Amino acid sequence: MASTLHSARATDPRPARTRAAILRAVEGLALAGSDVSVNAIARSAGVSRSAFYAQFADLDDLALSILMAQFELIGADDVVLRGQPAADEQAIARRAATRLVAHIDQRRSLYRAALDWHVSAQVHDALARGFAERIEESMSAMGDRVPPAHRHSYTARYIGGGALALITDWLRDETPIAPADMARRLLAAMPEWLVGRA
Repeated sequence: MASTLHSARATDPRPARTRAAILRAVEGLALAGSDVSVNAIARSAGVSRSAFYAQFADLDDLALSILMAQFELIGADDVVLRGQPAADEQAIARRAATRLVAHIDQRRSLYRAALDWHVSAQVHDALARGFAERIEESMSAMGDRVPPAHRHSYTARYIGGGALALITDWLRDETPIAPADMARRLLAAMPEWLVGRA
């Protein structure tokens, strides 16, 4: 009997539907530049606050989940492109930076609400670690195009942490520079062997 109940709970589609509704609501609110709060998200998603909290610990957790998913998408594309023998590091890096900055800019209200001044050390560390993991995967795909003196995990953590610091400053800026300029700023701060140079 217990295994039947467990099986029924494991296949219950309601949590997945609730999560999808929350994510759609966040996208709609953020892309419209509307207030992104738990109340606004729950109202837009047609769910209760308790349903929101059953899926995400708080707004930081939600923003972290969305941004980590974006790191995954961009990182997977980056790895495939960098793994090609005649990879154009500059074009690949520009593509990744542009996608990331555009994603953040389009959801600025969400990320400001969740990740602005009160971001916890745990959330910051998780973001830096996620960013570093994607960079390390890209470095591995590059093979011997990475200078041999660079230990992948340390170098990726350093680059990811620095990029996250620049993105956070840009996010907090009341009069931020244009996304294209921010993407160029990110690339200018990264090593030439990773991003190429004009």
